[in-house]
Order: sequence, then C-alpha cells, then structure tokens
Amino acid sequence: MADYGKKLAELAAHDESRALAAADKLVKELKDRGELKQLSGILRSARKESARQRSLAPVVEVGRAEDADAALRAASAAGIDARKAVVNPTLIRGWRARARGMLVDRSGKRALVDLYRNVTR
Repeated sequence: MADYGKKLAELAAHDESRALAAADKLVKELKDRGELKQLSGILRSARKESARQRSLAPVVEVGRAEDADAALRAASAAGIDARKAVVNPTLIRGWRARARGMLVDRSGKRALVDLYRNVTR
C-alpha cells in the first residue's frame, strides 16, 4: 500500500489535477473492497515521499528579493536549474544554490565564515 502513496506523491509533483482524480479513484476502490483502513498508511507514505521530493528539489537562496532573477540565471549557468529563489536573510548578500547533492555558494555569509575560520586558527 505504501507504493500507492509514493505514486500519488510523484504524480502530484507533476500534475496535481490528475493526482486528485487518482486519489478519488483509489478511495472509491478501497471503499468498495472494505479496506478504508489502508488510507492512513497511504497518506503517511505520500507525505513522506512529498517531503523527500521537496528536500531534493533544486533550491536557490538569495539574500535580498531584488537579487532573485540574477541568482537564478547564475545558478542555471552553474548547472542548477530552480524554478524560484527563496529569500534567506542570513546570507547577507549574494546567493546559494543546492541540487543533486551539489552546493554552489556565492554568498557573503560564506566569505565571512571562511574569514573567521582563517583568523581564529
């Protein structure tokens, strides 16, 4: 039953309307078979898969909202294609992008942390 949740989450990531239709069909089928108790496990599996997909999705963080377009272009040139940029005020300036286990950090925060580490050694 966990496979149903995983497939629904994957479908929802690509086409939400089709995922809702598939979920309705699944509920009807489970109701007809008298297995509605399975829904809690399917929901748990779908939530887990959705969280996994969000954690693995490409992310671009910027220090200021005005830098979002430039950061998305620069990240794309570095091989990380994200849909939107998220404002992270701790970055001070610049941007940071993550995807497929790769981090590209062009932020002021990183430079300050490196400077601090070099000075305190």
